[in-house]
Amino acid sequence: MNSVKNMLLKSATALIIVGAPSVAMAQVEEIVVTAQKREQSIRDVPISISVVTGEDIRERQLSGIDSLANSVPNVFVSKGSVSDNIYIRGIGSGSNAGYEQAVATFVDGVFHGRSRYTQSALVDVERVEVLRGPQTIYFGNNAIGGAFSVTTKKPNLRKIDGYALASYEFEGKQPVFEAAIGGPIIEDKLAIRITGRYSHLDGYIKNDNTGQDNSNVKDRFIRGSLLWQMSPEWSTLIKAEYGKQDSIAPFAVQLTDCPPDPAFSTAATFSCGYALATKQESKLDYHRANEAGEFGKVTGSEYVIKIERENVDGPGLVAQASYSKSNFQLTADSDGVPASFFNFNTDEGLRQSTVEIRLTSPVGSKLEYIAGVYYLHSKSNVGTTLNFPFANVLLAGPLAALAPFAPLAGDIDLDQKENALSAFGSATYPFTNNLSLTVGLRYTESKKSGTQSATNAQALDTYGLKVTRLPTALQPVARFLTGFADHTTNANISDDGFLPSVSLQYKANRDVSFYAKYTKGFKAGGFDAVELTGIASRLAYAPEKVNAFEAGIKSVMFDRAVSFNLSIFRSDYKDLQQSVTQFTATSAFISVTNVGGLQTQGIEADLVWRPSERFEFGSDFALLDATYRNYSNGGCTALQALRAKQANQAACLQDLSGQSPPFAPKYTGNVHANFNQPLNSSLKLTASAVVAFSGSYDVSPDKDPVTRQKAWQKINLRLGIGDIDDKWTLAFVGTNLANEKITGTAIGVVASAGSYSRDILRGRMLSVQAQYKF
Repeated sequence: MNSVKNMLLKSATALIIVGAPSVAMAQVEEIVVTAQKREQSIRDVPISISVVTGEDIRERQLSGIDSLANSVPNVFVSKGSVSDNIYIRGIGSGSNAGYEQAVATFVDGVFHGRSRYTQSALVDVERVEVLRGPQTIYFGNNAIGGAFSVTTKKPNLRKIDGYALASYEFEGKQPVFEAAIGGPIIEDKLAIRITGRYSHLDGYIKNDNTGQDNSNVKDRFIRGSLLWQMSPEWSTLIKAEYGKQDSIAPFAVQLTDCPPDPAFSTAATFSCGYALATKQESKLDYHRANEAGEFGKVTGSEYVIKIERENVDGPGLVAQASYSKSNFQLTADSDGVPASFFNFNTDEGLRQSTVEIRLTSPVGSKLEYIAGVYYLHSKSNVGTTLNFPFANVLLAGPLAALAPFAPLAGDIDLDQKENALSAFGSATYPFTNNLSLTVGLRYTESKKSGTQSATNAQALDTYGLKVTRLPTALQPVARFLTGFADHTTNANISDDGFLPSVSLQYKANRDVSFYAKYTKGFKAGGFDAVELTGIASRLAYAPEKVNAFEAGIKSVMFDRAVSFNLSIFRSDYKDLQQSVTQFTATSAFISVTNVGGLQTQGIEADLVWRPSERFEFGSDFALLDATYRNYSNGGCTALQALRAKQANQAACLQDLSGQSPPFAPKYTGNVHANFNQPLNSSLKLTASAVVAFSGSYDVSPDKDPVTRQKAWQKINLRLGIGDIDDKWTLAFVGTNLANEKITGTAIGVVASAGSYSRDILRGRMLSVQAQYKF
């Protein structure tokens, strides 16, 4: 509690100091964003938004959206086994590979709805805009909870420029090499840019069984882009990129809470029993003891062509087409011990094509407008195999017929196709020089077809990469044990909606403006990738909808030396798509359902103060109140499931109405400072510090109190020395210096109720870095 008070005190101190301006004050930097599909000052956009520049990303050693999110209030990203956890303002899609994420990622306007894209590196980017709340009008698909909008660096038509960066992180023994170079082939007419990155994380968790460090991750990435200025108004941009990631134990979970709570005294079996017998430690730390053979593979490629007409002397036009391809595969030992009790593999493939055409009003037009159409076509396949070696001891008596087929496995597969079409537009009319109204509307239609199957099988290897289906006659017997019904189910769903948005903006003067906004959001329904029963009505889930309200102030003060922004928001979600974990005696299954709703409301504020050219101070802070509405069918905790079994109840559900969702702490924020000081005519010293903090929150949708993450604070520091003109820099970068232990995910261990498999986020990182810009 004292640490929280200290964080709040530092934030308040920064605010109070603003009241004492100095004659030597500098001006806060003007930030240009494209959150409304055109370049605008961040102060003119009626959205709660945070921006991280490409320079900041390189200097802070941010490798992906997950590391960027650590210091942005009300934003959480962590890796998961089935899908990653991506939440803004308590809104996210949970763990199911069939989901498109409620928080979407867009790279140069191209939609990336699958959570695995958060693992990709942020290489040679201009900026990343973190947009909180529904982004329905200007973005192509499903961004009902918010969006990450990534803008990459474009080729320079007039000069050769680029950079080279090398760093080494000591805790994870991770070298990183990154470079970009570009410039004109024909000045003012044709230019190219080439970008590449290589990194190799040796690991930060010790596997005491294999002697390896996990996760061991090798990343390679390359991008090429070409810009052709066909005339003063018309240009064409072509971009192609490819990335590949190979890893050992990328989802490095560890067994915790063994022995379990005394209520589980009869459940210290299998994984937990093995750990107790072998004296294996089971606390959340940077040690684990798992089987060998875990691996991960991620490949992705994308091709984009964008033809654009500037709107200088007439309407502007943008026509963009993209093709994306990605593949993901993971094997994991989730029982937490060297013995084979419960393992799984999952693989995911996606092919996606998009086309977007936009028309914008001429510069200087009194009525500013944007209108467009958007089309998406995608095909995806998700396959998951769960291995049940622990069940071998149960294959006697009525189950003896299964013994020749041990070890048993459950094999699940989902093939899905989607065609989505939408038309959108917005218009801004100034009633006066100070007061303007923006009205937007988007119509979206999504049609999906899916084939989902599950069957009981025999595993032919440790992780179920190869399986053989059990004979039909044995399927009902195996279902009694595994819960898998042998089935193939087909379904089609069609969803559409009209999504209005209205915002009113009042500019008190050139430095202070107020806004109020209403948005209706929509996220299409889909298919449960791990549906086990074969009951047709359980395969599909319904669309998710939201009515969102936001109001705020954006300002600069004291001769533009201080920037202060404040927003208040409330969003009411209906038919929220939610993952529900169900425990049985032999497994834990995740299914998808629509819940009554969720209400999220709060306050977000950010402050930047530049007392001089040498100093910059700032603070970002958010308060959040997120609660479920009418959620009576939530999944049970392990203890609740045990008590239901003891009471001979057929099913176990808990009423989560009035409770908070995962990753929704009451407060989050940071305090940061930057300093630079010339040492002589050619050298200067730079320093920056960030203290990020968060209140406690749940990491599991069933709100198991055992797995709740306590409040944390992270301290990040950077010290550098370099050329006075920033041509070169040598720096030390320290991240999470206090080595806070933070849980990314937590799920119950199969057949060892009361114990958990947890994923610990990366701890302290100590790096040296060299960068040269030209």
